[in-house]
Amino acid sequence: MDGIWLEDGSFQAAPGQKKKGKGKGKKGKGKVPPGEGPDAKKARLGEPEAAEEAEANEDSDKFDFEGDWKEKQICLVNLKTAHLNGTMGRVKEYLGAEEVLENGKKRLIRRFLVALDDGKGEKSIKFENLFKVMTGSLVKLRGLDSVELNDAVAECGRLDAASMRYDVTLSDGRHIKVKPSNVDFVAKYETSQVAGDSAQMDRFRSASSLKDRLAFVEEFQYPAPNLIPAAALEEYAKKFPKSVVIGRSNAANPKGVQVLSREVLSSLRVPPGSRIILASMPRDQCMKPALADMRHDELLRLGKFSEWVARRCAPRPVYFLLPGIAAKGPPSLLSAATCAWPLYMSLSSDVIVLDSDRWHKSTWARLDALLAVWARRPLYLLPEKYQAPVELPNAAGSAPSSEDADDDAQNTSQSCPLSFREEEPFTISRPTDGVPTNAGTAAAQLATLAERASEVEGAGAVKVQRPALAVRRLG
Repeated sequence: MDGIWLEDGSFQAAPGQKKKGKGKGKKGKGKVPPGEGPDAKKARLGEPEAAEEAEANEDSDKFDFEGDWKEKQICLVNLKTAHLNGTMGRVKEYLGAEEVLENGKKRLIRRFLVALDDGKGEKSIKFENLFKVMTGSLVKLRGLDSVELNDAVAECGRLDAASMRYDVTLSDGRHIKVKPSNVDFVAKYETSQVAGDSAQMDRFRSASSLKDRLAFVEEFQYPAPNLIPAAALEEYAKKFPKSVVIGRSNAANPKGVQVLSREVLSSLRVPPGSRIILASMPRDQCMKPALADMRHDELLRLGKFSEWVARRCAPRPVYFLLPGIAAKGPPSLLSAATCAWPLYMSLSSDVIVLDSDRWHKSTWARLDALLAVWARRPLYLLPEKYQAPVELPNAAGSAPSSEDADDDAQNTSQSCPLSFREEEPFTISRPTDGVPTNAGTAAAQLATLAERASEVEGAGAVKVQRPALAVRRLG
């Protein structure tokens, strides 16, 4: 009996095929009689054999070359020229289709022009000999015997054509081998090109709302950042005033970190008009430190400030963009978020510096300050001994009215500043000072981001070694 096996393991008969009854004069219960369906151990839909058979028999009007196949990475499989099996390449052109007669049935055969890797040239390949691979993409794992890994997001590595297994990298750095049927495509992000060129920023700055800017972030193929509500940081400061970590007096409170972790959410889910504040933290990588690795005193400082700023900006919701929670996942996702850092800076309404000696020694923290100037965002200094100011009710500019709460927060950051103090100079060293140029991928990204930040100083301008930035002190 003709048909295909579906994802759920059931068998679907081909159109016009009837399922035979079971027993004398009794109707069957929808099951395929033994021996009349394909072998149950054949690959499920989504693995090469089943996927090729199903896709090859689709109606021609459902075929979308531009959207589904052009420039897609593929692996050659089941070729009679055996030495080419397992070769990777990219689909370049659709060469057309022809009908052939096989076993008394008409069959449509499509051909593609494929550019093979490793200088093996271009070849005309049949549709059924192409297997679309997800190497370099983020995938969600499913159907694994190790059930604790199901639904985990991982980075899909190279496909081993001999075993038909992907080499997948988990968020903790472990590598496992999985079948193509055990991965679902999530996204493929830009991991090498730093965001924020003039064309992107012209479109980005033309957006009239947070929702529109987030749409541009995704269109530019970068991940939307994660945020944490100001209320969650305020609760941490009130409920967990002590660290309580033996041997690490200034470590974040473990119970408090668990509470904070549950509050992290995607920026795609925050209400319209939310005010996003980027907190510049001392760190040795862009997407660090994780909540569990943050210092307790810095979380307390943010908690005190969060209580004040939430009250000041009410009824507008306030969220914080912390570097260590902006992205979580395998290396490719962290690299993509690092490349998107200029866009994340531009998503924010304000940038606050958690001032300390550690901050001044951090290359990535100093980069934050320069990018804030590049993104035209107000820069504030949150001192180590921060005390929230006392304001009179209905102070001018202290809070938006309920009618204005749905307006774009970036448009009102000037009318509702976080401090009315006079601006003061804030002198810092260049982010790349003392960083070897051959220190690896992170150093290369830092240097490229520093070049992006320096664009505001003008091409050919003499750049001082220690720039002085204008900041307002909080508290």
